[in-house]
Amino acid sequence: MKDQEKTPTWFKVVAILAIVWNFMGLIAFFMQITMSAETLAAMPEADRTLYENTPIWATAGFAVAVIAGTLGSAGLWLRKKWAHPVFLLSLIGVIVQQTYIFFISGMMKDAAISSMIMPAMILLIAILLLFYSKRMIKHGWLR
Repeated sequence: MKDQEKTPTWFKVVAILAIVWNFMGLIAFFMQITMSAETLAAMPEADRTLYENTPIWATAGFAVAVIAGTLGSAGLWLRKKWAHPVFLLSLIGVIVQQTYIFFISGMMKDAAISSMIMPAMILLIAILLLFYSKRMIKHGWLR
């Protein structure tokens, strides 16, 4: 029984990295929604246009992604099974936000491949955290 309750060190490292990653996302979200007019005016025109024209549903997707991701990461650290459906909610938020960025905004049509690295990483990490949490449930490490 005691062996089932003990998780390996790498499990805790992954949970901490997930918390840090998602907390950085929270910071980025709050920086975006509290951006001053001066900061916005100082941006290159393409970036400013993107920020000014982002629909509320894309911003809501961003909020859901980072809030659910942070809560799911905390659930992972606490070894709670509910982390898995919360990570699913986070992934849905990422997909909503990135649907706007990749397919609707037109931002990516002329973008360099390097501009796609961070959005691709965000999507990949959201998917990996979802599958990781499912696997940890199967191992009995999330209850």
